[in-house]
Amino acid sequence: MLVAVSVSVVAGLAHADDELTPAEDRARAESRELFKQGKNAFKAGDYDAAQDLFQRAWARWDREPLIALALAKAYDRANLTEKALIYYEHFLRLAPITKDYAQDREQTVVRLGQIKEALNARPGTLRFKGLPSGAVLEVDGRPCDVDAAGDLKVSVGTHSVKVKMDNRLPFNRPAVAVGPGEVKVIEVVMVAPVDPTTLPRDHKWTWRAGMAATAGLVTSAVFGLMWLNKYGAYSAQFDVRTGQPNEATKAAYQVPDTSSPTGMRACDIGQKLPNGQFECQKAVDAGNALLASSGRWQIASLSAAGLTAALGILTYMAYLDAPVADPNKAPAKAALSLRLLPLWSPTDAGLALHLDF
Repeated sequence: MLVAVSVSVVAGLAHADDELTPAEDRARAESRELFKQGKNAFKAGDYDAAQDLFQRAWARWDREPLIALALAKAYDRANLTEKALIYYEHFLRLAPITKDYAQDREQTVVRLGQIKEALNARPGTLRFKGLPSGAVLEVDGRPCDVDAAGDLKVSVGTHSVKVKMDNRLPFNRPAVAVGPGEVKVIEVVMVAPVDPTTLPRDHKWTWRAGMAATAGLVTSAVFGLMWLNKYGAYSAQFDVRTGQPNEATKAAYQVPDTSSPTGMRACDIGQKLPNGQFECQKAVDAGNALLASSGRWQIASLSAAGLTAALGILTYMAYLDAPVADPNKAPAKAALSLRLLPLWSPTDAGLALHLDF
């Protein structure tokens, strides 16, 4: 507890040599009258009245160091040391460093040191509002209890605060600064944990993988149709078991025959031409090329189907692992570009599906 100092109010006010406007001169005269009344109240022991009169005098004229000193001592006498400190500092700011003020300045400096030392020794207070019953309060990692008003006395400085409770997310304040005698109010809000399945998800990669899988599925279908088309053409012209041309194909590949009324006949598998080639060699070569083309389309179709299956798995994984969407960002729009490109070779032709994403 602070010890009040004895107070002796100075007898009069200092005179300023600066020229004043009529309004300023009137304000200073009114301030002097209030100061005199306050000095009389102070001498009579009526410190409340003295504080009020000195405060009014200061409000009218705040350039006079003796009013600041009188007001500081009045507050100090009433144990309102924080207010006293303010006006002691005003006095030191305003009072000239002369012999007339030397003693008052010396006493003020000493008293200011005593007040500041006493104020700095006071603990701070953490006042918890909304602290639920059953919650565990930890300050600087140590369990603590508050009083009936929800207050907890702490040392001056920075403290960490954590509140834990079953079925609630922890409440954390990692750095709460508390000054001497300061009451720091902390609103405690205990939030129930959020079901992650209810949070909006960012499915940017889900859409991309899904569209790639869709494109792969379309590609597989196109390649599959090309395979079936080539294989169907081959099976219509050749025996799929032996690879030999059927009668219609033999008829399409005619060879010269002088005994035939038309001078031409269907090629024969076992016969050779004068040049040594088998009569149906061109038909067999065409069938082999058609079968090879069918095989390439089959491989392409199966490869595309395998890639599509992998993309389908990636789509499902992206869906399951999609991160929580940032509410401050607009939903991402996945870009997809499909192009059909022609393919050709001396023995084959077709289309390729080109995907950009």
